[in-house]
Amino acid sequence: MTDAPAPRRSWLKLAFGASLAVNLFLVGLVGGQVFSSEPDERPNRPRGYSLHPRVMMQALPEERHEAIRAFYAEARKGMRRSWRGIGEIRGEIDAALRAQPFDPDALRAAQRREVEARAALRNEQNDDISALLASLTDEDRTMIADLALERQQAQREYWRDRRRQREARENRAPE
Repeated sequence: MTDAPAPRRSWLKLAFGASLAVNLFLVGLVGGQVFSSEPDERPNRPRGYSLHPRVMMQALPEERHEAIRAFYAEARKGMRRSWRGIGEIRGEIDAALRAQPFDPDALRAAQRREVEARAALRNEQNDDISALLASLTDEDRTMIADLALERQQAQREYWRDRRRQREARENRAPE
């Protein structure tokens, strides 16, 4: 009896081709990110004059960071109740939107309650920030203010550049 050659396995070629395609796709994806022209250099921070704990920790020496973290950890404990209340009000807004028949006055009333609840939360946060800042030295507060202003100016310049670039593209666009 003669040994017949084993049949070729065409699925092996298909698997190899699929593997090659996936690998080329991943190399292209990673290469495109690495070699793309300019990345979006949008500053990853709040707009405006911010007294966020990250700003304070960036402005102050490392040995002050733990005190800031501890202060904000304590301040956040009371926020959970406020955020739950805001969540409940958002449920009321949703219910007002879905109501049959629709009552715009009920929607506006719920929206007003949400704005008031958020304002109360923001006032509490401002009180906490003021208390922390009152515990710092004049030099510490000056360093924080300098950094906050610097970051605000960087944000302003970023958005001005973006507007100029957009206007330049719009002026070049054929009509």
